[in-house]
Amino acid sequence: MISNKTLKAIEYDKIVLEVAKYATLKRTKEFLINFSPVCDIVSAKFILDKTSQAYDLIYKYNVGGVYYFDDVSDELDRAEKGGTLNNVELLRVCSNLKSARLIKNSILSVNEQNLELIKNIALRLFDNLDLEDEISSKILSEDKISDSASSKLYSIRKEISNLNAKIRERLNHYIHGGLNAYLQDAVITIRQDRYVVPVKSEYRSFVKGFIHDQSSSGATVFIEPEQIVELNNELKRATLNEQAEIYRILSELSAKVGAVSSTIKFNAENIQEIDESFARAQYSYKNDCYKPILSDDGVTDIVCGRHPLIDKEKVVPVSICFGRDYNFLLITGPNTGGKTVTLKLVGLLTCMAMSGLFLPASENSKIAVFNEIYCDIGDEQSIEQNLSTFSSHVKNLINIINNVNEKSLVLIDEIGAGTDPDEGTALSLAVVKKLLSLNCFGIVTTHYSRLKEFAMETGKIENASMEFDSKSLKPLYKLNIGIPGSSNAIDIAKTLGLDESIVKDAISYLSEEKIVFERTLKRAEESRRQNEILSAELESIKRQKLLELDEIKLEKEKITKERERIYNTSKQETKRIVADKLVEAEEIIASLKKLLKQSNLESKDVFKASELRNRLANSKYLSIETDNAPLTMLKPKKEELEVGRKVYVKSLDSYAIISQVKQSKKEIEVLVGNIKTLVKIDDVFNSEIVKEPNKKVNIYKNTNRVDVALSINVIGKTSLEAVDEVQDFIDRSVVNGLSEVKIIHGVGEGVLLKSIRDYLKTDKNVLEYRKGKYGEGENGVTIVTLK
Repeated sequence: MISNKTLKAIEYDKIVLEVAKYATLKRTKEFLINFSPVCDIVSAKFILDKTSQAYDLIYKYNVGGVYYFDDVSDELDRAEKGGTLNNVELLRVCSNLKSARLIKNSILSVNEQNLELIKNIALRLFDNLDLEDEISSKILSEDKISDSASSKLYSIRKEISNLNAKIRERLNHYIHGGLNAYLQDAVITIRQDRYVVPVKSEYRSFVKGFIHDQSSSGATVFIEPEQIVELNNELKRATLNEQAEIYRILSELSAKVGAVSSTIKFNAENIQEIDESFARAQYSYKNDCYKPILSDDGVTDIVCGRHPLIDKEKVVPVSICFGRDYNFLLITGPNTGGKTVTLKLVGLLTCMAMSGLFLPASENSKIAVFNEIYCDIGDEQSIEQNLSTFSSHVKNLINIINNVNEKSLVLIDEIGAGTDPDEGTALSLAVVKKLLSLNCFGIVTTHYSRLKEFAMETGKIENASMEFDSKSLKPLYKLNIGIPGSSNAIDIAKTLGLDESIVKDAISYLSEEKIVFERTLKRAEESRRQNEILSAELESIKRQKLLELDEIKLEKEKITKERERIYNTSKQETKRIVADKLVEAEEIIASLKKLLKQSNLESKDVFKASELRNRLANSKYLSIETDNAPLTMLKPKKEELEVGRKVYVKSLDSYAIISQVKQSKKEIEVLVGNIKTLVKIDDVFNSEIVKEPNKKVNIYKNTNRVDVALSINVIGKTSLEAVDEVQDFIDRSVVNGLSEVKIIHGVGEGVLLKSIRDYLKTDKNVLEYRKGKYGEGENGVTIVTLK
């Protein structure tokens, strides 16, 4: 188990406080605040998997949270022993039952196999809808029982209502029957659960009855008139009966609760477990966290980890790895550079993962589960124990060395600080060597150069440094593994304004080895940073070029697909049009031949032949597509290949506009609609197609004009005969250019009139029609205006 001292040092207590805010139940909040990380891999994975399944239920399957209820353990114990619960207590029990039913049904409604852990908890929940409905239907609020809670209660309350009405009616009659002069106010009130009237004190002897109260001034006495004493007595008895029946109802409900109290308690425990997982899942979602990979091999690999207590918009993500090729990291660098924050981050994220929480890091981050975490962070000087800063650190180191094993994580900040630097260095080296021999894991921060050299020479520990801008002398809060860092203390002091002479004097006290070592570190860091910047720029250019290449490939694919689509569509459409026009032309020609074989052509035949001829002439595709004449496509001359010229591209089977000529490559860029594409010059032809003259179909007709009458008489015809003759009459009139004609149909019963006018509505050659005017035949004729 990890000590509270360690958890507080890495600020774990602040995290669990945040997690608890997402819990619904009070008992869940208390549990989470006091929760300690589990220290075995099986338990840690179990809790983390429950969080993962809760995460999916909430954010993938939209399952709601836990319905709130109060802790009812005491009430259940009392009910189990035969005690009677009141309205409030029974409603709390009802909330427990309701919460269990809602969360159980909600979770089990999700048809997904990978949710067994949470589903198994839900299956353990006890839902008793009958008891829940009985409580909620009989108890309406904290102080009200439903009239329908029992038939007896209903009858009693009906009696009470009737008595109240009767008493008020009698008192109103009494007040307005001559008693008004003795009253302080003409009102009815209640004292000691009995109806009374307010009487002026000086008139108390004029009103017969019982005095129940008087005003504070003594000016008013409240008298129960003797006429309603018996009614008040009856009301009191009914009220006592009501209370007795309510108590019986509550006792009955309490007995039913007591019978299942152990199951309801079990409900609360299981709902709390679901609430815990839901709270962890919600915290993880709200803080952009991802599920880590847990292991028990000591390997920790945090990728882009963010400290959860630092604003995520400002924090610099840190990547940390140890436990695979080396057990320890030795982090060096300037003060305020982020060493301590990084140290705490490792401990905090480890404890979060061991508590079932997702991490504010990339989803492929790996966390080792340790059986204990030891740390020595900050100044723990104790006045009570008379310990100096150095002494308190030594006490911590002794405790660590005496207890660690291969399943321990050790975090030591500024090892060996607080004493003589030479002795501090020597002590630090000895402690680190001992820790390495114990095969534990961890991170140590320091400013000692000798420790940096030791990390370069030893296999189980690796140097790391917090990145520092040597020009601006500002920390960049980025961890670089494999490179030791420089403290830059003198440079920082100079930047902050320390006198130049003091700076030079300080440098003179440094050993030559120290100066060379620090200078080498600075140069190595500058070279590394320049290479990193250059690599980042090259990577950015590479990504940009790859994106551009992908866009070009996509555009090329789109052009190819569009070209194929246009070609296939136009080809199919051309075939369809040609087929339709050929069929149409064959039908027209057959009809014309049939007409020409007739010896005498009537006017309607002439009209029909004219119409057929026009249809044949209007068939605009026929002259090209059905032409049997040979086609000749001419290639343009070199000087004719100009931008803007319209050409025919054979491979595309389409016309295009030249947008660019590339003579050297023997290619032309053409625009087909809105699409640009490259084609070979040999594939381009003139847009004009040369062909032999078509064979024409000559149609002969009698051009002598046929005399057409200006009117037609259809009186005596049937409706069908009349409509046929009118139709022929209209056609002949149109052919001969008449603008207005008359149809004589008579009045009769109006059947002929209706049939003719119904037809005229549908004839496309008719502009309008009207009945005849006076002198034209009136209702017996129809005047038609032709188009």
